[in-house]
Amino acid sequence: MNGSPTIDFRYAPATSWTCIGLQDDPFKTLVREDGALLYQFQRREFEKGWAFELVIEPGIQAAHGPHTIEQTTETPRFPCVITRLRYARAELELRAFAHQDGDRRTDVVLWRLSANPGAGDVLTGLKLDVYHPSRIFQARSSSPGRVIFAVDRAASPPTGDDNFTGEVAMPLADDSHLPAIGEVAFVSTQPLVSASATGFRPCSGLASEPHLLADGAVLTGALIIPLNGGDVAGLDLAWAQRAYAEARAYWERLTIMRLPIRVPDPDVMAMLEACARNILQAREIEHGLPVFKVGPTVYRSLFVVDGNFLLEAAMYLGLHDDAYRAVDTLLRRVRPDGSISEMPFHAKETAISLFTLVRMCLLMGDEARLRALWPVIMRGVAAIGRLRQAAADLPAEHPCHGLMPPSYADGGIGGKRGEYTTPLWTLAGLRAVARIATTLGFADDAAHVQGMFDHLLADLRLHAARDQRRMPDGTTYLPMWKPGSGDHTWITTYPGSAPAHQRLTPASGTWAFCQAIHPGEVFTPDDPLVQDLLALHDRLDDEEGLPVGTGWLPYQSLWTYHGAFAAQAWLYAGRPDKAVEYLYAIANHATPTRVWREEQSLTATGHGQVFGDMPHNWASAEFIRLVRHLLVFEVGGGLDLLPGVPPAWRVPGSGLGLERTPTAYGPVSLTLTTDAAGRFALRVERDLAWPHQPGQVRLYLPASDVVLQGTAVTVTSAWLALPPAAVVTVEGRWS
Repeated sequence: MNGSPTIDFRYAPATSWTCIGLQDDPFKTLVREDGALLYQFQRREFEKGWAFELVIEPGIQAAHGPHTIEQTTETPRFPCVITRLRYARAELELRAFAHQDGDRRTDVVLWRLSANPGAGDVLTGLKLDVYHPSRIFQARSSSPGRVIFAVDRAASPPTGDDNFTGEVAMPLADDSHLPAIGEVAFVSTQPLVSASATGFRPCSGLASEPHLLADGAVLTGALIIPLNGGDVAGLDLAWAQRAYAEARAYWERLTIMRLPIRVPDPDVMAMLEACARNILQAREIEHGLPVFKVGPTVYRSLFVVDGNFLLEAAMYLGLHDDAYRAVDTLLRRVRPDGSISEMPFHAKETAISLFTLVRMCLLMGDEARLRALWPVIMRGVAAIGRLRQAAADLPAEHPCHGLMPPSYADGGIGGKRGEYTTPLWTLAGLRAVARIATTLGFADDAAHVQGMFDHLLADLRLHAARDQRRMPDGTTYLPMWKPGSGDHTWITTYPGSAPAHQRLTPASGTWAFCQAIHPGEVFTPDDPLVQDLLALHDRLDDEEGLPVGTGWLPYQSLWTYHGAFAAQAWLYAGRPDKAVEYLYAIANHATPTRVWREEQSLTATGHGQVFGDMPHNWASAEFIRLVRHLLVFEVGGGLDLLPGVPPAWRVPGSGLGLERTPTAYGPVSLTLTTDAAGRFALRVERDLAWPHQPGQVRLYLPASDVVLQGTAVTVTSAWLALPPAAVVTVEGRWS
């Protein structure tokens, strides 16, 4: 990466959905890239056929559509989505936000229509196209109305007079005395009448009375959409403007948005704030427990693997109690046979669940709960043992014999087939259990689980040696799918080679490989399997800074936050420069509203393929985790401090810090400041009473002579060992 890294959203997807909901909001209203409001998501098939039952699309009365559209949020914290649509002679600004007024939940769009300077008089007004498969939207009568109703198409009352006599009646100044004709859909502070939809499409068109706007003149109004009832009393423009101020104050006063992570790059900080916001918007309360959901549409659930990382990110945000309570949601998935799964065909979920249970308890320092959960954990281990036995019972010629039975790989590899993601995550889960069993003094269980780990790792190496391939340039890689199932992403019995856009690539499914490297620590950093994977990623990341072909869109596309999985593998392997490059590349695949689509085509192709939810909050979680790990990284039974701080974060006048960030070895606080002369001061605080302590604490800093705890020290390697003290101070000058 040349020069200081920057975030400018250069690879943002062409289509986007941004949520305007509140914290723990059951309403997941999305704003499209053009300002349209999207409601009632419908999924016809897993990977395609998405639609929204209700779409409200604002625009203006003009001969042509907008020539440019820009969209952002009011602030990273306040998800008021601001969309500016620029037309030939006018501009429409939309500000969409959510509001809670007692029990009444509404969405509000404040709009501002202005004539362009020098455009002369412009005859225009607000225009709405409203899409719904079975309803039309209209006022009480043919007169302009402020309250718009949703009416069944078959029962829609006439709004005009077919017996035209040559005269037009004077419209009513106020039609509110007329009876309602259906459910209230929304309120417009500028009265609306029925009009032709844009392009004369079969949807409801509505328009305000045209206004002749002089050069630079402005017309304003609001759309107010009640979401949980038809109470529209008092909903006018003044109310909408007050609602805007209240909504902004709501987000500003949320204490959980005061992040315990601080870095000197304001653009990274803005991303962190938005990531926290995204996670809170997707979260819901179910059965009294917080459920950290992946997204608002396609993945409106807490999945086992996503959940592991979402809960850890929530811990890093300071949401310790909420994240820990969410473990109870995971425990509801314990099955009678001891396995722990949301999707039984996803055989790796038991191992991931075991990893999550251990990790969450360690972050909370809750040894008592680990002991209480031990029977659950060991029944999960037994379920894994049965999977291993099933693989041993397969015919000797079967590709999976001696490893793990055919399963669903996920992350770009569909269908039930022989694959490596399940054994890789199983190794990570077994290692976590074996280590904590030793710590807890369960010697027999520790030996048993360690034996399972050792045998599985040995078997995986045998299979890997057999299955490794080479690319034409000589790059060695281990395909994550085994021989015998073809190369189609979904269809394991596909005859011949699959089409390019559905053909597995060398990087398909490597998500679990990355996670087995870290946080799983299944392999040492110098293991040839690790080095081969990183060499593969390095070969594939030239076009947009992230590896391509890693997910469900294998052709000239990328999985945006897969880059974070790879980044942490790079960091583990001693390449923080690559981890930082990936961090900024991930940010540059977000939209200016700071949300991610799961997968998208490379920008230069213009293909426009997309896959997965948006906002996708595993992406939000991974961005948070990666920033935290650049500052504090748990590895090798110890703590690495500042292992990935880029030079741009060490400039004079800068500062970074963590406030009681949770680790398996207790909370860590650190502050690092750099003065105008390039001298730094670091303070590290740890809890020496925590039940588990690190084997070592290593400080990475490019400095040769420092003062450690008041004593001059010469640094002779890339890192400095810190003493086991509650407070450690280090001062010096950057090299």
